[in-house]
Amino acid sequence: MIENYQSQSSKICNLLVKSLEKYNKKCLFKEYNPKIIKSGIYMFDNSKEYIDTSSIEGINDFQNGEIITYTKRPSRANMQPLDNSVWFAKMKGSYKIILVNNDLEIINKMILSTGFMGIIANEELPLSLLFAIVISNEFVIQRDMHSVGTTMAGVNNETFINIEVPFLSNEERTSFEYVNRPLINKLSRLRIQIKKIKEIKDLLLKKFF
Repeated sequence: MIENYQSQSSKICNLLVKSLEKYNKKCLFKEYNPKIIKSGIYMFDNSKEYIDTSSIEGINDFQNGEIITYTKRPSRANMQPLDNSVWFAKMKGSYKIILVNNDLEIINKMILSTGFMGIIANEELPLSLLFAIVISNEFVIQRDMHSVGTTMAGVNNETFINIEVPFLSNEERTSFEYVNRPLINKLSRLRIQIKKIKEIKDLLLKKFF
């Protein structure tokens, strides 16, 4: 079942990327007026799970994070996951992406690393379009080309907005979101289902082996 759900997720991502291919015109990301999420988190009681870039593999594949409190946490544990957003690892050569779409576990129980850049979707940049762009191979290539630094090269806010991406008119963006939003919603549900099944699997393994 896990493999089946993972296969469905992969197919959805492929469909989203392919849906961009017909748009040949390009623009710089800044033409979409992307809303980059600033560092800083809300105060919280008890504990949360800190997700750094090593805790993510590929798209929405969470590994075990570190349990933290507000007062005892790494300095990089300072990004607040917000609904209707997409996050990607800024570091050159990485492919680690998080979709936050009405996912209360991520929103309420996790804190992300400053190694991620988060973008909030809006009318100018619908969630399905934003996600399709970020998971595409072309975006990864452009991100690496615009990375700065030496030992830990990566994009920053200024270089990010100058990444070249497909251009869609207002009408095309609306149509893209209408057609592809159900796929985004399905992808979020699959993440939750995969996590639940993995937890059941772990419990059974501990019980019988």
